This record gives sequence, C-alpha cells and structure tokens, in this order.
Amino acid sequence: MIWAELTKLKRSSTWLIAVVLPLVAVTTGTLNLANNRDTFDAGWASFTSQVVLFYGLLFYSLGIGLLAATVWRAEHRGGNWNSLVTTTTRPLALVLAKILAIAAPVALMQVVLVVGTFISGTTVLRLPGEVPWSLALVGLIAVVAALPLIAIQSLLSMLFKSFAAPVAVCFLGCVLGIASVTSTALRPASYVVPQALNTRALNLGSTAIAESGGLTIADTLPILASAVIGAAGVVVLALAAIRYVKLR
Repeated sequence: MIWAELTKLKRSSTWLIAVVLPLVAVTTGTLNLANNRDTFDAGWASFTSQVVLFYGLLFYSLGIGLLAATVWRAEHRGGNWNSLVTTTTRPLALVLAKILAIAAPVALMQVVLVVGTFISGTTVLRLPGEVPWSLALVGLIAVVAALPLIAIQSLLSMLFKSFAAPVAVCFLGCVLGIASVTSTALRPASYVVPQALNTRALNLGSTAIAESGGLTIADTLPILASAVIGAAGVVVLALAAIRYVKLR
C-alpha cells in the first residue's frame, strides 16, 4: 500500500510544492540579509535565522497542509473514496501509508531548504566562516517534529472533500502556533500545537525567536517526544474516523 501511495505522487503537484516553498524561504532570507548587512552582521548565524524565521512560522506548516490535501485529493474524485473505505481491510496500513506519502515530500522540503541555504550563503552572499552543518540536523529534527501535523492534516483531508478547508484549518493553527512561541504565557502550548512544534524545531539554535533553545538534548528531546506522542494519538483518532465512515 505504501508503494502504491508513493507511485501516485509521481504525476502529482506535491513535488512542486515541496521545492517552491523552501526556495521562497531561502530567497527572502537572502534578500533580507543582502539589504540589511549592517543590521544582520553575524554571518551564517544571521542568514540561517532569517531563512528559517518565516519558513518555520508559516511556510513549512502551510506546505504540509497543501501536501496532505493534494495526496488525498484523488481519493475524493469519482468513486475512489467509496471504493477505498469499503475495500480496505487494514485501516492502519492505509493511515500510515498516507502519512508516509506526505512525509516524503516534506523531507524533500528540508533537503531543498538546507542545500539552498548553503548554496546561497556561499555563492550569492559569500558569507565568511565555516558552513553551519548543524542546519542539516535541524532539518532532520524538523521532519520528525512535523509528524503530528502531517497526521492531523491527513486526517482532515480524509474527512473533508474540500481541498481548501483543511488548508484553512492549518492556517488557523499557524496563527495559534505563532502566538504560542512568541508569548511567554502561552509557551507551554507550543508542545501541543503541531504548527508551534514545527516552529520550535526549525529555530533550534536560531537567534530569530527569543528562547528558541539550542541543539542540546535538553531542548531537542521534549520536541521529539511531543512529536511521537502527538502523531500516535492522531493515528488512533484516524483509525476511529475510518471505522465511523465505514459505518455511515
């Protein structure tokens, strides 16, 4: 089933989304630093912080929402949905296959972001000093941190025939996520709101957001644990939702 889902992606627009959004983040970060050299004078640290700032707050999570809606779009056309829910004998396999089908282009987003940042920093901005390879580790952590949002958006895209509705819900989550990572009072909620979890993961070691934490076990482990627990919880909800749909 997993291979069948990945095969469907070959002719879809998911790969375009996965490439364009991180390139937009790299481009905006590059232009911002190039036009504010006097303000952002910390070299690679300033550049990577500018790249991941809006990407972590908005682009990454919205990209996941768009990818999930795209992956599920084919199932809501014609009789695909009825056929899917009536013939699937292993709901868990279906749920996990869809999550992995979304996670694949999400991982590509991180590869494009990291590689694009390195290329732009060295060839366009010509930043001095050693390339911060820690950004690649941040990208990997962010893929794991994205699992709850991937699972939630997959569930929403399964339940709603509308392409736009799940993406709109994701955007509202981004607004809540921004509030939780920028407010001291709401900060504990950043471990529960999936969009905020993405922001925290991408800003590990960054100077863009206050108290974003560093690439340490103490700061990273809670994010990863929250991601795994959250994703598992959503999978359970998705299994219940599939059973309900079959009984309708």
